[in-house]
Amino acid sequence: MSDPSPHARPPRPRAPILRWLDRGEEVLGVALLVVLGVFLTAQVVMRFVLGLGYSWMEEIIRMLFIWVIFLGAVAAMRRNLHIRVEAGLLLFPRPLRPLAGWLGDLLLFGFCIAVTWHGIELVMSSADGSFRLQSTGVSMFWPYLIVPISFGLQAVRLALWRFGARPEEPIVVEQA
Repeated sequence: MSDPSPHARPPRPRAPILRWLDRGEEVLGVALLVVLGVFLTAQVVMRFVLGLGYSWMEEIIRMLFIWVIFLGAVAAMRRNLHIRVEAGLLLFPRPLRPLAGWLGDLLLFGFCIAVTWHGIELVMSSADGSFRLQSTGVSMFWPYLIVPISFGLQAVRLALWRFGARPEEPIVVEQA
């Protein structure tokens, strides 16, 4: 592992609310990933060893998978690891690249806010419980709920990153 640059600015101390949010995201993500692994293992064993398969378990697995993916997107945004087209920045003259990066992040922020808004509308439309999953009877409110949560948190994380609230632990990439 290489040491961070001696000229690099040390990260700012995290506000207690951000540390709490960081921890909550991590705990929820890991817990859901563990439950997903247990359910997937049980489903594979039951199907291929015992010759049984339960559709209700597949619905729960799909729902957990969606939640884990969307929470992973929040974790990636927190560390500024989201997908972006870095090669596109190279098309700009060097002095304009920071401005182009800001513009790209501003567009991404707008997209996150728009998806959050429409996700809230989607969640509210399913809140009465009339639209349910077929095998489990679970209201679609629960699978839909991750959409506004995830994109809302991504918007918050992007804004925090842009204005200097970085994770406490630096991310060091080892070179081969």
